[in-house]
Amino acid sequence: MHQPQIASRILKTELVKWKELEFIQQENFKEWTNNGSEKLIESILKYQFIDPFKVWNHKGVNYCLDGRHRFLDLEKVIKSGKEVPEELPATFIDCKNIKEAAELVLVYSSAYAQITQQGLLEFVNNFDLDFPDLQGIMNIPDFDTIAFEGMLNNNGDDGEPIIPSSLKESFIFPPFSILDTRSGVWQERKRKWLSLGFNSQETREDVELIAKSGQSTAIYELRNKMRTTLGRDPEWDEILEYAKKKGLHVYEGASIFDPVLCELSYKWFCPEGGRILDPFAGGSVRGIVAGVLGYDYLGIDLRDDQCEANKKQAFKLGLSPVKTKWYAGDSNEVLGTEVSKERKFDFVYSCPPYAYLEKYSDDPKDLSNMTYDDFKDVYFSIIKKSVEQLKDDRFACFVVGDVRDKKGFYINFVSDTIQAFQEAGMELYNEIILVNVVGSLAIRVRRQFNNGRKVGKMHQNVLVFYKGDPKKIKENYPELNLGEDLEELNNQPNIALL
Repeated sequence: MHQPQIASRILKTELVKWKELEFIQQENFKEWTNNGSEKLIESILKYQFIDPFKVWNHKGVNYCLDGRHRFLDLEKVIKSGKEVPEELPATFIDCKNIKEAAELVLVYSSAYAQITQQGLLEFVNNFDLDFPDLQGIMNIPDFDTIAFEGMLNNNGDDGEPIIPSSLKESFIFPPFSILDTRSGVWQERKRKWLSLGFNSQETREDVELIAKSGQSTAIYELRNKMRTTLGRDPEWDEILEYAKKKGLHVYEGASIFDPVLCELSYKWFCPEGGRILDPFAGGSVRGIVAGVLGYDYLGIDLRDDQCEANKKQAFKLGLSPVKTKWYAGDSNEVLGTEVSKERKFDFVYSCPPYAYLEKYSDDPKDLSNMTYDDFKDVYFSIIKKSVEQLKDDRFACFVVGDVRDKKGFYINFVSDTIQAFQEAGMELYNEIILVNVVGSLAIRVRRQFNNGRKVGKMHQNVLVFYKGDPKKIKENYPELNLGEDLEELNNQPNIALL
């Protein structure tokens, strides 16, 4: 007789004394997200207890495989003065051993909480689980299942940064003048970088964007309803605040630097183990990527809170504070002092403020608060001082994009950046076009094109400059094995000759 492929592992469902349940996962295994505790308690009070605990009975002890947060919130309900039955339903699951039970803990998920990286790391190590085999069947909301690949690979024996195996390739993308971040390969590599766990917006939640209307269609619909109700056009601050109260997703914060572009820039234009200067550091991405890849990094940013947040993230990833540094201060004042004179740098790399496109703080020294003429004076000065700190026969690279003035005309920021480097003694050596994902541009472009025939800008300019004798490039930079990889591109239908 044919044996069925699917068999039930449910043994029974019966009432248990829920306060006596034990857990095999540690306390830091999960954390609340999006007011999860309040939502779960509200659900329990409204709908009562409708989802049984899932348990495994081992030697007379009931181990809860799914329901820890229900357990904790039931205790909160009791403390608030409400009564909860001593016995609640539990579904018993057949498990061969504790390792199999631990695997089921990973497979089961909660809609109200998410597994933490450190919690998952400890859990996987405690039970010697094969995470790659499990990640395909896990269902954990808002968690990248490769989120701690670098942590798993880092045993911390020698204190040196360990590059995750998925990020070790020396050849990544072809060195062409167009880089397409929309490709599946690019996005997959970006996910691997982000899986290390750094958050470049830790202190940038309140950044004021000029393009506040770059939101989802649901936000636009909400705006129209508010307009009808109020009898006027609501301010964007009003709309976004009300949208948050309604539980709608709101895009906020400054743009985040692409770690894949950062990786390429370092490997292509910085000598191995070289020292990198970033005069407009901002978030943690460029410093984290540098540290993971084994480069020295000094980032300078005006905001002390941002620098402290960056240091905190680097510490969590085990990066050396001696090799990966952020200094809080004005680059125009700091560069050339003892802070940056330890020894000269091998690469200047940054993504400067795009004039007044994004406002980062209220500090009058913040370039995003200045008129463009004042901005240019300080910007040119910082570039000059950065170039002075750069060794001869080395590259510098700025990622920039043009910005429109209040009348809608471009201010020629890209050309001004080129001029600033030329006046500082460097020449434009490469220009790369970085094609960005469409994102909210698809929403915004309708309005801006119909109102003023402004096309949607979905690229940035990666400007690479050189200081010194180009003939020395070959002796200062390692040869990358590009031959066979480039030949393979002929077999890829999505690569077009330009």
